[in-house]
Amino acid sequence: MLLWGSLICLLSHVIIASLVGAFHTNWPAHPAGGWAGVAFISVYMVAFGTSWGPIAWAMPSEVFPGSIRAKGVAVSATVNWLSNFLVGLITPPLNDATPYGSFVFYAVMTLLGLLWTYLFVPETKGRSLEDMDAVFGDSIAGEENESRERIVRALLNEDTGKVAEVA
Repeated sequence: MLLWGSLICLLSHVIIASLVGAFHTNWPAHPAGGWAGVAFISVYMVAFGTSWGPIAWAMPSEVFPGSIRAKGVAVSATVNWLSNFLVGLITPPLNDATPYGSFVFYAVMTLLGLLWTYLFVPETKGRSLEDMDAVFGDSIAGEENESRERIVRALLNEDTGKVAEVA
């Protein structure tokens, strides 16, 4: 989901930057370009809202081990709000410097996010919280999974009339 969202956001940024770069000096003469820009801003909003927008709230609760999950979610929410603040802070000067500069800057940031996601973010679809603990190397989670498997095997052996020993 993040990969597709990143790709759509990236393409939207590039298209909007191209439109603004080409037509910013005379928008009234190019109404189709203006409407195309509005359309791609809408495309961007949908792509971001279904991928990167909720990730700061959803993923931390899945990837942090139970022992530090609350702190991890709190740090993630703080970083999310600080990032939003920085976007609001730097966008006006970027727009003042060059009409399409902010779209180029955010296209580059989106490309970096796409690469980071592809290289470093594990797939969480269909995985339990315990599975995610194991993915991130939480040794306690691995031990708990092994213990759970031993208990299940012992119970299955018990059902067949065999005597099982649980360590």
